[in-house]
Amino acid sequence: MSKRKRQTEFLRALVLHGNTEGRAQLQERIIRAERDEQCAWRALWLVTMLAVFSSCGLCYSAVLIPQFFYNPSHLAVKIFFGLGLASLICAAAFLGFWFWCRAVLNRVQEECRRFIMAALEPGSRTETAIFAMPQRQTYSQLFSLRRAS
Repeated sequence: MSKRKRQTEFLRALVLHGNTEGRAQLQERIIRAERDEQCAWRALWLVTMLAVFSSCGLCYSAVLIPQFFYNPSHLAVKIFFGLGLASLICAAAFLGFWFWCRAVLNRVQEECRRFIMAALEPGSRTETAIFAMPQRQTYSQLFSLRRAS
């Protein structure tokens, strides 16, 4: 699991402790942003593979078709060239969309951080019910040895 995915999971777990209306909205926005980013990444990967396939097809056409450099109007050359050009244009568009989805996910994560920090502020009504602070122990309690029977 990547560092980014672990951060998102950690924020999602912390948001679960907030109030219900804000929590549900943030959970839904995180899920939607992650899904859009993953969809854009998969589409980018697919058109990259199509570009690689078309470049391989053009290379094989250069080797296998006689008079390739003198007459590039062969049907296989046109198909591979068109597929390669279309996939490169789509790859540029999907790369831009992926960056945009990544920026949306960054904004949602920042909103989650603000939501959590607002819940942890002193004097907030949810602090005592949700994020109860542990009781402090004295030094003698911390360093005392317990009997093992």
